[in-house]
Amino acid sequence: MRRREYQHLTELWDEINQYTEQGAEYHDKMVHDIPDTECVDRIVFILHKCLDKVVLDIGCLGPLHKQIEEVAKEVWGIDKVDSDLKNYWKIDIEKHPNFSTFIDKEFDLIVCGEILEHLSNPGLFLDKLKNCNCPIIITVPNAFGKQDGWLKKGREMVNEEHVAWYSYYTLRNLVERHGYIVEEFYWAGEPHYFSEGIIMVIKQGGRKDG
Repeated sequence: MRRREYQHLTELWDEINQYTEQGAEYHDKMVHDIPDTECVDRIVFILHKCLDKVVLDIGCLGPLHKQIEEVAKEVWGIDKVDSDLKNYWKIDIEKHPNFSTFIDKEFDLIVCGEILEHLSNPGLFLDKLKNCNCPIIITVPNAFGKQDGWLKKGREMVNEEHVAWYSYYTLRNLVERHGYIVEEFYWAGEPHYFSEGIIMVIKQGGRKDG
């Protein structure tokens, strides 16, 4: 069981009340604290990070890419369909697991916006990005955002192409398992915990599970 110091008896009582009937060991394995952090605008945050940088935008065929072009020093893009976009690689990252060998540029930043929830093997994808050796912005929908009303109706609101939901803990666990650390974490939109999305900035240097 985790040990912590309590300022008041009420704090101890509150924690005791959180334990489930399975006991403290089950609680410590299954219940995870979420760091206190800010709610930010996803687009504004990404554009601020891209300012005057050489950027790789993965899944680039959308309005965000044009906005990145306006603020970045240089932008390259990857997507899986034909495009006449400047500095573009047509690569299906699911069908070409060694896609990073096609990338012969050095980048200051990778934008990986709303990608992981589409992938059958997101860990392999993160492994391949290590060749780029730069920070990565990851954004994903929040597993706990805007679902309550739909679930009460026996429905799930989710993009038909998504294969996964991420929470703070599962996303952090994924990136750390593949050798990254979380440098920054924010909610994408209001309110905390139930926001529409999750934003993380990661870099190499975490644990690597075999």
